[in-house]
Amino acid sequence: MSRAGKHKNGKKRPDGYLAPTSALSPENPLERCVINSGWRESHMASIIIVRKAPNGFTAVGFLVDTMGLGLKDAFAHKGLNRILLEQLLEHAAGGDGLVDCPLSLAQQLVHGGLAWARKYGFRAPTEAIRCLKIIPAPSGEFDISLFGTEGGSPLIVGDIL
Repeated sequence: MSRAGKHKNGKKRPDGYLAPTSALSPENPLERCVINSGWRESHMASIIIVRKAPNGFTAVGFLVDTMGLGLKDAFAHKGLNRILLEQLLEHAAGGDGLVDCPLSLAQQLVHGGLAWARKYGFRAPTEAIRCLKIIPAPSGEFDISLFGTEGGSPLIVGDIL
């Protein structure tokens, strides 16, 4: 297959979203949704959403800073087999450990983190915007009550570049 033929399948529509056949589609069955166990205490949520895709598993991770920047980072791995998926989850768990997370909490943290970042003028990473395709936005306004200090403002330590 030519290089041009490969690009056709992932070609962007005029609205900027990838075609529905993308591995980052929320229509693919949810396999796992996990979060680091100490996210409330550390104010840093590492969320990984795994969906079954035709070519294996797609895993998308989000890093959400609930005290400062909101949605801070994201990554995507497509075409994982079960062994690679387990290795990814084990590596992501680190010392904190991952626990099952309801998709609704993941939606609230990820989309709320994006709303929080935009509210305070923080730019979301480009990759995060692409990765949002795997997790549908909750209906209505985004809840940002999980974000910020007790006064409701971001806690920024050091300089923001």
